[in-house]
Amino acid sequence: MLLTRLIKGGASSSLLYNKLEMEVSNMIPKFKAWDKIDKVIREVTAIDWSLDLVEFMHGANERSFENVILLQSTGLKDKSSVEIYEGDIVSVRNHPFQKTELSGVGIEIDGDYLIGWSDHNLTWLAGDLLLYQLKPYIEVIGNIYENPELLEVQR
Repeated sequence: MLLTRLIKGGASSSLLYNKLEMEVSNMIPKFKAWDKIDKVIREVTAIDWSLDLVEFMHGANERSFENVILLQSTGLKDKSSVEIYEGDIVSVRNHPFQKTELSGVGIEIDGDYLIGWSDHNLTWLAGDLLLYQLKPYIEVIGNIYENPELLEVQR
């Protein structure tokens, strides 16, 4: 109904319609996948939900769902414009609320975090911090499949 009214509304409405169309196209989920057979991250070009198949850009053409782990894009990019996906490990440095030795005020933020979805908060988290609030201070440094050593606790 809204789209129909916009189309019939004239030139200024067509600009609004184009903007709305672009926003809707940005809502299409984007995925990459961990290929369990070749042990690499692959760029996903298509997902066939009826046949349980994932198609890839390079290398193996397709894999069944049982041979991949789908990783959804958060829709956000890090400070170097690298897209952030579920399962990525990000480094947070120089956050303005980081606790300093001089003042003793603030919270412990600087560190490395695993990206994941929170069903409770209905948003993406870096550890237990809201990802979108950290965006200017984060850098993707790896993922849990190719760089599991990044998750090891440093002593």
